[in-house]
Amino acid sequence: MEKLLARQLEPDVVIHVQDSCFRLHKGPLIARSGYLGRQLMELSEITLNPPLNITAETFSLVTDFCYGNRILITPSNVAALRTASELLDMTGTNGVRDENLQQKTESYYRSVTVNQEYTSIVLKSCFSLLPEAETLAFLVSRCIGALSLTGGTDAVMSCMGDVESVDVDDFQLILESMSHRLANGHDFLYRIIDFYLMVKENKDKITDGQKTRMCNYIDCSVLSPRLLMHAVQNPRLPLRFVVQAMFAEQLNTRRSIISAVDHHDDRHRMEDDAATLGAILERDAAMRQVAQLKAAMNTTKSRIQSLEKELSGMKKVLNKSESIRNKIDSSKSASFRLSSENKVERGQIGSVSSVNFRSITNKIATGECSLSEESFVESTMVEKNLGRRLINGLKSAFRIPSKKKSESQCPVKVENGKV
Repeated sequence: MEKLLARQLEPDVVIHVQDSCFRLHKGPLIARSGYLGRQLMELSEITLNPPLNITAETFSLVTDFCYGNRILITPSNVAALRTASELLDMTGTNGVRDENLQQKTESYYRSVTVNQEYTSIVLKSCFSLLPEAETLAFLVSRCIGALSLTGGTDAVMSCMGDVESVDVDDFQLILESMSHRLANGHDFLYRIIDFYLMVKENKDKITDGQKTRMCNYIDCSVLSPRLLMHAVQNPRLPLRFVVQAMFAEQLNTRRSIISAVDHHDDRHRMEDDAATLGAILERDAAMRQVAQLKAAMNTTKSRIQSLEKELSGMKKVLNKSESIRNKIDSSKSASFRLSSENKVERGQIGSVSSVNFRSITNKIATGECSLSEESFVESTMVEKNLGRRLINGLKSAFRIPSKKKSESQCPVKVENGKV
């Protein structure tokens, strides 16, 4: 019927796609496509613009399908046709036994993704179709899942070279889908994220917030011990996730110790001989190790919480001092002059920041300085100490020994206000 219309009737609709113009018949189009049926209800000429991610080449195949012509689906074009079938709502058929375009492309997709080589071709073709290829048909995450089954981790990485063209938002869509499909183990998800950060680090700036949102899709409790250790030492990952990996690693160690102790007890219960002194000592040592590990975990958690509170406090102090400094610097009417007795008097153009720092600190000690001079000293000391306190706090949280421990323990003698 469609072929007969194409031969006998004049085209009655015009559809523009990219730089191409298609003169077509309305009947076959609206019979197959719900989207075109709605658009052509009152119009005879339309343009398929973004966000419809459809090329002229793909639309040409779609129109051939609408006219009943046989179309050639390949690993290279199945993703584009599958996505177009969703965008154009290609659910119409010509009979009970007839397949619509959504069904036809889905069947072909499933038949080729059991082959590693074909799946790699499909995956590479999906990147230019994001986000629709993932939001509408989950093509990327399904390809990655298929490759992880047919070829392992290395097969996925070999065809992920084009992933650097995927922006962060689209990549997070893929991660969200994969996290649900890989609920029993996230080793593969971790490797994908790490690979993405590696290829992106020299090209695009990814913020810690974006990295954290990516890593939120990883459940550390289902990561293998080897990858937990890798995550703890991975400089590309955000600090928050590294801490989570540390806790998970410690928890796994604790479980392993408890399991070993329980296995040891079960084995000895089956023996007729009484427990020896060595067995008792071994059990006691294992239990002490468990207790020490639990204490270390609690201490680490407490230190991290203290560090977060301290950082928050330092930010407030720094903001306050910056506010005071800005008020001083912005004052157009205030000017000061340093007299021969190191006192500040009005008349000389200049800000408090030009006054000798040591003279102001001496005046503070004698109680002769002004509020402006005290604010200057406070903001200067806060800025100098902020970096040092942050580094010391992080070292304390993760128990990193100080390189100058002996120096820090030396007594400091103060005489007449001098060190």
